[in-house]
Amino acid sequence: MGPRTPFRVAICGIGGFASSHHQEFAALEQTGALKVVATCDPALDRLGELCLRHGFAQRGVATHSSFEEMLEAHKGEIDFGVVATPIPCHAPMHRSFVDKGIACYLEKPPTLDPAEFAEMLESERSARTPTHVGFLFVELSDRLALKARMVAGEFGKPLEFSFLGLTARNPAYFQRSNWAGRLRLGDGLVLDSCLGNAMAHYLNNMLFWAATDRVESWARPLDMECELYRANAIEGCDTIFARCGLNNGTILRLAASHACENAIPITEERMVFENATVVIHGAKSVSIAWRDGRDEAFEIQTPALKSGLAAYLDFLAGQSKRPPQSLADCRGFVEANALFYVAAEAIHTIAPAHLRQASPDSPMALEDIEPACRAMVDEGKLPSRSNRAWGRQGGNAVSADLPNLRAAVELLANQSQK
Repeated sequence: MGPRTPFRVAICGIGGFASSHHQEFAALEQTGALKVVATCDPALDRLGELCLRHGFAQRGVATHSSFEEMLEAHKGEIDFGVVATPIPCHAPMHRSFVDKGIACYLEKPPTLDPAEFAEMLESERSARTPTHVGFLFVELSDRLALKARMVAGEFGKPLEFSFLGLTARNPAYFQRSNWAGRLRLGDGLVLDSCLGNAMAHYLNNMLFWAATDRVESWARPLDMECELYRANAIEGCDTIFARCGLNNGTILRLAASHACENAIPITEERMVFENATVVIHGAKSVSIAWRDGRDEAFEIQTPALKSGLAAYLDFLAGQSKRPPQSLADCRGFVEANALFYVAAEAIHTIAPAHLRQASPDSPMALEDIEPACRAMVDEGKLPSRSNRAWGRQGGNAVSADLPNLRAAVELLANQSQK
């Protein structure tokens, strides 16, 4: 793109996760790599304390109450735009940056609506500089080295992959915004869920690991069997169990929930190959059990927002050939997330008898959730088939059914209102 140095940056959002971006960009300013020139947030009049904390006035960061106002006020002054806003804002903000020739760092997920994703890809065709989508992990050298071993065939043919994720969320998490836990917002699809948002990084990871044709590739879903549940009083789901067939013949099993009591999150990425089983524990360590009896174990880098930002800056500066994850690389993620809803047929509300809550501010926890997740990832048994008292049958779908998403979501939303 040939921008000047330092890069001139505009950040969409001040509150929420955008605050973490401001913290990291303030540190990056000290390196001389960039200068944040402007930021915007519709809640600007309520964010005075946060603006002070980030030192906008001292740093010369202009603040605006609207995105459009910011773009107009800083026409020709922005090289690099960051979209760290609620998911429903992603597509229009991305399009505006692209149309103006501004490089875009787009927070994950890009969107959860395949139709909107197709429109974003069409916009991206005219991008002067490829967009980077802020999924964590994929830029880390340790993980890229492990993926390279998979691509080289060291572990043999990929067979079955799985992810188990338990990350507790209290009621306030689902009340933090008008789109949290929602299937729809106005005429738009939201599809907020544990794997669509908070643990979206891991679903993206599993598709990344499964595509062993080259390092920088992601698998896509062909078919889905899924059961969706809600323990919290939300429109969408907080718990997902799914079996997904991928386009390279690999099977992916998923079990994830926010309805748990774990103070420390449990995450486990498991990749079963012909010659070895590779497991990433808690995003921190790897164990490899070889079929011939050998074992490997080593620590790996933990994800951080700053590493993803630094990787995109390296790309913008011409130090790497491509962004860590382009918009097109997200296709499989968007499709898999959408297929949960097309396949499920219902979002089952868990009866109070199967829930516990230590206090009104504590997470709503589903009984025996961890054993249920283990049964899914270890044996492929959905809760309806593993003797869970709360288990209810879901349904099936194939990728050709994706155009039915809106109708499926309408049905699910109508069910939630009964």
